[in-house]
Amino acid sequence: MAQDRTAINRTAIQKKLALLPAKPGVYLMHAADGEVIYVGKARSLKHRVRSYFGKSLPDAKTERLVAAIRDFEYIITTHEHEALVLEANLIKEYKPRYNVMLKDDKKYPFIRITGDTFPCIEVTRDMVRDGSRYFGPYTDSGSVRRTLRAISWMFPLRSCKRVISTDGERYDRACMNYQLGKCSGPCIGAVGQEEYAVTVKQVVRFLQGRSEEVIEDLQRRMDEAAARLEFEKAAGLRDRIEAIRRMMRSQNVFFADGRDRDVVGFYREGDIAAVTVLRILAGKLLHREAYDLDNTAGESTPVMMAAFLKQYYASRLDRLPHRILLQEQPDDLDLLNEWLGHKLRLPQRGDNRRLILIARENAFNHVEERKLRHMRKSARTVFPVQELKDKLGLVRLPRRMACFDISTIQGTDTVASMVFFENGKPKKKHYRHFIMQTVAGQDDFASMAETLERYLTAPDKHERADLLVIDGGKGQLNRAWDIVRKHEVENIEMISLAKRVEEVFLPGRRDGILLPRNSSSLRLLVRIRDEAHRFAITFHRKRRSARTLASELDAIPGVGREKKFAMLKALGSVERIREATVVELAQTPGIGLKTARHILDWLREHPSEPAGGTEGEET
Repeated sequence: MAQDRTAINRTAIQKKLALLPAKPGVYLMHAADGEVIYVGKARSLKHRVRSYFGKSLPDAKTERLVAAIRDFEYIITTHEHEALVLEANLIKEYKPRYNVMLKDDKKYPFIRITGDTFPCIEVTRDMVRDGSRYFGPYTDSGSVRRTLRAISWMFPLRSCKRVISTDGERYDRACMNYQLGKCSGPCIGAVGQEEYAVTVKQVVRFLQGRSEEVIEDLQRRMDEAAARLEFEKAAGLRDRIEAIRRMMRSQNVFFADGRDRDVVGFYREGDIAAVTVLRILAGKLLHREAYDLDNTAGESTPVMMAAFLKQYYASRLDRLPHRILLQEQPDDLDLLNEWLGHKLRLPQRGDNRRLILIARENAFNHVEERKLRHMRKSARTVFPVQELKDKLGLVRLPRRMACFDISTIQGTDTVASMVFFENGKPKKKHYRHFIMQTVAGQDDFASMAETLERYLTAPDKHERADLLVIDGGKGQLNRAWDIVRKHEVENIEMISLAKRVEEVFLPGRRDGILLPRNSSSLRLLVRIRDEAHRFAITFHRKRRSARTLASELDAIPGVGREKKFAMLKALGSVERIREATVVELAQTPGIGLKTARHILDWLREHPSEPAGGTEGEET
């Protein structure tokens, strides 16, 4: 049947291929469930889409894509430039699994200057069309906040959420920022709208990298204030000029022409790829952005570079820099260059080439940091396993550990649990419960022996571990180890963990081992033991509760299984059934007034008796 559906889909695709126009556009490939798995653009839809269904395909990734295609659709555009933009937007919307993706799903921070009468400056991760001005995004949130702190000392804009009315009404007191000189105090009327707007304009120029213009403006205002004998105001302006100059001295100046440039670096190692963009504003290197690329397996560098440029600049066409310097040549270079206003360059020497090398070094560092983050994350779980091997003298690294625990109360409803850890982390799909079949009464040794017998004789049913952990002391371990030796199981080791002092016992060793209380290996053993204990107790309580409920209702003459469960579902417990009125119980599906009266009469004549004695230790 599946083959028939595939054949039908292929026939439908062939019919659609015959109708493709020889026009530019975008095509979307769909999987069987309708998911968009690839988006591409074409100068000629007819030739490009047909090439996927020819006899020869360029690489293994394309073969996997074509094997998954069950339908396609297309959108015609007037020229290839429109297709380029549309492709980038559709990739961002659908996130197809076969497209190289610019991984920017997390929200990067912007610096926002609000559109109020007295604008506020702040960091945000949401871009809203509300009249505000946005600068960014910045991939390094720390540098954004450092920049904002510097701005607050150089340009006293407010950062509070106070609503300042336009009718002249003001607050009685200013906040602490006004006292510190980090706000000019528009909320109390300390500065007028016109003067405040001048400061806002200076901040905008500063964020655009036009610091020299800001200094010239501040210098002129300082001279005017001094001429009017407003020496305190002039001193404040002088301090702001000096603060801007200090920041400028800390910036690298690469171009004296004062023009903006983006420098795009690339680095790839295996299936991990990253792109960095050095943002040069007014000739100075001010920002570095770093992006991961997804779905890069089997893709060439030119394809990845083209994908990045399309997705990165699709939303920045209205604010392109003077030049975009590239480390690697992208696919469709001529088309991309025309789309981006002929700003793309591939420098081979001079300052531009030096910047390319800096960008590539930053991309390399980003990939290394990403790998180190993964290694550190893995080490957090693998290190305790390695320490356990070393401290206990195990033959092999216990990457896969299974821990067993028995739970019973006075020999009733005895169950065992097995929890499974891999590389120090729980793998819950391999957790198992065992209901005792051969053990009568309370016999933990026999229960553990039965559990291990069933575990070891069903290798296909249970994941095989490198190390078996028994909850108990030396006696439990010896009995369990006899079972392992009887079955002549190879490549498996065993230990037990006694509760009293968390002592570890190994087969064939007389004395136990006390691991350091603060060691990660002991924490791992205690964690897996406690998890097995929790898993066993939960299952035991569930079985005991179900047995108690069922046995009490089963004793009522003339009440079948369906009626019993209908009552429990409607009222929740035997006690609640006993407290119900005849009318309430009769509302249960399948229970009439006569049956309800019979059930309640019997329950009240046979009240439940409290369990005798105290509960034993649950182990």
